Amino acid sequence: MSTPIVAIANFAGGVGKTTLAHAFAVASAEYGKKALLIDLDSTGALTFKLGHERTRENLISCSERFDLRPHSATDSLAALLSEIPDKYDLVIIDTPPLLTADLDQILKLARSVILPVRESIHSLRGALAVLKITSAPCKALPYYEDSKAELAQLISDELDLLDGRISIAPEVLAAEAKTVSVLTDAKNSEVAQQYRDATYSLLEELNIF
Repeated sequence: MSTPIVAIANFAGGVGKTTLAHAFAVASAEYGKKALLIDLDSTGALTFKLGHERTRENLISCSERFDLRPHSATDSLAALLSEIPDKYDLVIIDTPPLLTADLDQILKLARSVILPVRESIHSLRGALAVLKITSAPCKALPYYEDSKAELAQLISDELDLLDGRISIAPEVLAAEAKTVSVLTDAKNSEVAQQYRDATYSLLEELNIF
């Protein structure tokens, strides 16, 4: 399979999976890459965030220059992933916080698994639980309030980190109430640049730059 699949995964809730998946898609577009963003979470958090909660479409072209497969899609996920259209440079999947048949399939197909991790034991355990069930290369992306804290050091010791980190920033919370990413809503903010830097690291890891 030539088009890389990237799963954003952590079995702990509230770690920023949906925000990260969205940001990766937007930043990829800024870097000239075309992303297909798939909402695999049955709660539809990503689909709702983007303002498409009532859609019956299987594929939506979004204003931030990526395509969305909403959680309500009725097409075959397996068929889509087996023959990803050539127009996409990567597929980014917002995964559910529990193991499902679809997630099991995704973790087998993924070129990379990105584990967003907050400064909490719950978050770290959720990431480690994902590591136990996939053989795909996994990189953690830390969300730190204090990168020198003891728990931050523990995360660094336990997980292989993607180059970059994300701050806990008010701009992200402000963007949550809108249908666009913080990269669009506060494009010149420090945290928006952090998401761009993390995306750059991911694209380098995937060798698609």
